[in-house]
Amino acid sequence: MTEAKFYLFDMDHTLIQADCDVTWKQFAVAHKLAPETALAEADRFFDDYNAGKLDIEAFHEFQFREFAGNTVERMAELAELHFREFIADRLYPEAVKLIGELRAAGLPVGILTSTNSVIATPVARAFGIDLVLGTQLELRDGRYTGRIAGVYGVGPGKVEIAAAELKQRGFTLAELAYYGDSINDRYILEACGFPYTVNPSASLRALAEQLHWPILSWKREAEK
Repeated sequence: MTEAKFYLFDMDHTLIQADCDVTWKQFAVAHKLAPETALAEADRFFDDYNAGKLDIEAFHEFQFREFAGNTVERMAELAELHFREFIADRLYPEAVKLIGELRAAGLPVGILTSTNSVIATPVARAFGIDLVLGTQLELRDGRYTGRIAGVYGVGPGKVEIAAAELKQRGFTLAELAYYGDSINDRYILEACGFPYTVNPSASLRALAEQLHWPILSWKREAEK
């Protein structure tokens, strides 16, 4: 049987037991960067995302408010603090083990997420991953504008991003293994040669069962 030659992972609820778009707002409220009302807004957008009906423009305006006008250095510091306070103890051990084995075997590994790359980078670093693909934020004169640059890393956007990266590196989607949890990942899972679902949502689980995709159950140590 042919084996995958390139491995990409969704991040939230796949590598970690958290959604960083939600925890970022919790972090922003805790540090007085956003009002308390942001928490309810974040939950509503998260529910819409899981239901596959996210208002993308409204979400971007909300999600990147703390970035607009801030420097790369300042937001990198805040992203690292967010990771330490909200994410560091939420890594799935099975993900740590698998990625360690893939890296030891010399296979290319990356994260492909809808979460912006600033927040995703400290998470990737914790797994020893250098390649972070997905939503990139627009910069102007060294400061974030509060808008995205390029393709939004959700739904079909993940396929476009992955295909471009793979082509540049001399691989194809047929050689790609992708691990995801959300119904929004169905596009990249359908497009890649080696689809894996991790803790899938009810709608993705139903699709995985229909298409005979592997279904993995990863848990934190505290949940075992």
